[in-house]
Amino acid sequence: MARGRALIVVALLALAAPGLCFEGSDPRTPGGQIAACGGAANWQALGYLEFTVKITGPAGVQGPFAYRWDRRDGYLRLTGPSPAGEKTGVAIDLGSKTGGAWAGGKQLAGKRLSDTVRWALQRFGEDTLWLTFPLDWGMAGVKVKPLPDVAGEGGVMSPAVDVQSAVGDWKVTLDPATGRVARTVLVRPSGTLTVTWSGWQAHGGVFFAHKRTIAETGETVDVDVVQALPEAPAGAF
Repeated sequence: MARGRALIVVALLALAAPGLCFEGSDPRTPGGQIAACGGAANWQALGYLEFTVKITGPAGVQGPFAYRWDRRDGYLRLTGPSPAGEKTGVAIDLGSKTGGAWAGGKQLAGKRLSDTVRWALQRFGEDTLWLTFPLDWGMAGVKVKPLPDVAGEGGVMSPAVDVQSAVGDWKVTLDPATGRVARTVLVRPSGTLTVTWSGWQAHGGVFFAHKRTIAETGETVDVDVVQALPEAPAGAF
């Protein structure tokens, strides 16, 4: 895999970093939301993310899935259980959607390799969609519209915003103290997902939610950001 390729996740998965042309500090706007999450400069400076995702629900545990994501050059390493339950490792060049994969200690080839790479890209797309959602409001094709405040527990009023993207229509409630996402209701053809966001922590100056609870499925998604660095450390890939 050539190290010189630029990250083109926008074209692949609509996950690229947002632009820097933001205005205002209202958290119901793209600029205000990214400011609430640590600021555009910190997000643009963050070139490498290492994190794990574990999903716990009535049917058991999915994962953990461990990611090493080079946002600068567009490389991905994913390790975790495959849909069949095998210990799997995948190395992908996000620019070409190609790479290698191993399962059960054996290198994969042919259809099994292509199926595993496809699964890894889908898994990565789903997990990073939720990881970076508040940071991506300024991306091309995303429409953000402030809504009237909504009443929460105890009658406390919270800012609200409508976010429309290729994924669906998000009705977002923000924490009145921090301006960061507290609750989302995602409406898409496959159904509605009502998610509570919590456990916000800063890594590399950028805030990420470490826990999400999904009302419809009873699942809890735990995210552990292990490293957030300007560039990938030696040996990461």
